[in-house]
Amino acid sequence: MLLRCALVSACIVVLAARTASAVQYEVFIDIETEEDLYDLLVTEQISESSFNALLLLHQTRVELNRAGREQLYLLPNLDYRHVDRILAYRKEAGAIHDLGDLVAAGALEAELASTLHAFVIVRALDVPKSQTNGFVRIQGRWSGRYDRLPPAVAAQARIEALRSLDVGVASTVTRNRLRRVRWDPNRNALSAKPESVRFEVPKLYVEWEEAKWEVVGGTYHIGFGQRLTFDVTDQITPNGFFGDYELRRGNELGLRCRRAPGELSESPCRSDRAVRVTPDYAWTNRLAGVAAGLKGLSVGRGWLQAYAWGSYQVHRIPQIEVVNVGTCDDPRRDADPACRAPPVYVRAGDPTAPASAAMFATLPAMYAEGLAGANASYFWNARAHLGLTGYGSVPRWLVEGAELGFQEFARKPFGGPFGAVGVNAAFGFRAQDFFAEVARSFDAQLGGGGGYGAIIRSVTTLPTTELDVSVRYYGSRYANPYARPVSAPDELDGLRARDEAGLRLRATSQLGRRVVVRTVADGWRQLSSAAIRGLLFVRADLQLTSSWRCALWTEYRNSAGQRFVLATQLAYEPGRQLALSGQFRHRWVGSGLKGQGLQQDIAAILNITTRPTDILRLRLRVRYDFEDLSDNHRLPQTLWTYLDTTLTVRARDMLRLRYDFRMFLDRRESTVTRVPNPEHWLWVEYVFRY
Repeated sequence: MLLRCALVSACIVVLAARTASAVQYEVFIDIETEEDLYDLLVTEQISESSFNALLLLHQTRVELNRAGREQLYLLPNLDYRHVDRILAYRKEAGAIHDLGDLVAAGALEAELASTLHAFVIVRALDVPKSQTNGFVRIQGRWSGRYDRLPPAVAAQARIEALRSLDVGVASTVTRNRLRRVRWDPNRNALSAKPESVRFEVPKLYVEWEEAKWEVVGGTYHIGFGQRLTFDVTDQITPNGFFGDYELRRGNELGLRCRRAPGELSESPCRSDRAVRVTPDYAWTNRLAGVAAGLKGLSVGRGWLQAYAWGSYQVHRIPQIEVVNVGTCDDPRRDADPACRAPPVYVRAGDPTAPASAAMFATLPAMYAEGLAGANASYFWNARAHLGLTGYGSVPRWLVEGAELGFQEFARKPFGGPFGAVGVNAAFGFRAQDFFAEVARSFDAQLGGGGGYGAIIRSVTTLPTTELDVSVRYYGSRYANPYARPVSAPDELDGLRARDEAGLRLRATSQLGRRVVVRTVADGWRQLSSAAIRGLLFVRADLQLTSSWRCALWTEYRNSAGQRFVLATQLAYEPGRQLALSGQFRHRWVGSGLKGQGLQQDIAAILNITTRPTDILRLRLRVRYDFEDLSDNHRLPQTLWTYLDTTLTVRARDMLRLRYDFRMFLDRRESTVTRVPNPEHWLWVEYVFRY
């Protein structure tokens, strides 16, 4: 069976290279819970950018009866052909009451509709004002007797009421963060209070949405066009804003003690034992303020869209991205000791006593960013529009007593205010959609001042194929931290959408009833070095029988180094009660220069999912990783297994328990001193819906 799968898939890959078409994600997305998304990321079936987009989409959802064409296109597994069918049915029927309506009307296939449950909200426009919907999600993790107390816990809640009101909040207990950073003139350095337990509410929003207008206050996401001028949504086709109550988690224990000797004779951290603790729940700062939008003012034969937003957000920053501007006016002078990041001393009771120094710390409340922007677009129809977007940002450092700034490799441009202005357009007919955006950035960097960026994109939607072709140019001086367009994975001074000109083809093709091929081919030129880089990804999914499926995918990347991946997966799913899958990956990475061979890594994964009853789901996963097969003393070798139990308490409530066992098998010095090893994780999650 494996041989047959490999041979057939290999033939498909060869054939697929002749015709590339576009796909939003690297694999067909069919999930029930957020944990399923983390599994796709951990098993490397989706990229980090795809995970970010899907996680945000899963937590915020798309409202089927209010979403426009571009919002519906965000949903996984859909192309514009499906989106246009949904819109046509909604216009004819007046409203969508259930995903089954789309299946009955022939707008979506039953299998496709079932995959949307985790990403959509189906709410009638005439719902009674008295009706209230929402959920509360509480989760926590603990890794045993070496962990900090209390355990890492977090809560999220969302309420929808009065037809138009949407409220969301995210809170968490943090235990591993430094506190209260200030400037110490005696040391000519930063100082901070040690880690302590603190309750935080990083996300809170209130949104009111009507058919023609909407407003949000608090934390939110917003983006437009091809994401070249302004975007903080992580979505492929943003158009407008939505509230932000996102939280996320890490999968690696972190060091309990992260100190260098500093002014002490030796480090306060034990050298014979490196104790590790559960990471806190994390979040990404987007925007915090107010945004308002006029979604559809009839003008002539079309309609006008207008948005304005303002944000004042306090940010944390890694300590290595800070520079003392008072002693270094140009952070690009890497050889100048005055341009290094200032040390951070951890102060105890007596501020004059010798202190240790923090290592690899993220410093809280270091600077505030005031930002304002606007967008105006005219739509001739759902497929044709012309828009103008612009924003400006002014960072202000909050630490008194010193003049601080950004290092050149930080995402934010150093030197002062920055911003961008751009024009985007779209036009479509029949099976073809065209998109374009041109932008100009502005900044106060020495020798900078801003630059130009441009992207042109075409999406062709055929009955069995979708082809997405984009051409891009981002100048070496296009320093726009709020640009997230199609770009290569390498960076210049912390930014991906910079210093490159490239061509990308993304595709998905249905070859008969049983074969789906997904392809990404990307080639780009680094403008500053004239180096030519490339990336090729191909995945073939084959339905062997009604119960057996297999996949083969490969990736080659030539950027700063080389990376080649060959992986295969075989799955058996005889029914809803049982699903088995096995995955094997072989990876080659390295520079391959000066006679050095490529490092070889392997990973093997086994997944078993079963449903003994309708209310209980059990999942077991075992994973073995061996990085660098030639040397067991250089990189990790791990065995990681978990058992996940999900119980549907009521029709809409869920209790989830998970136990992880992870052992490091290599003989590195960091592994010998690692505590705990093996690791034992306990996870608890409860979701209450009403």
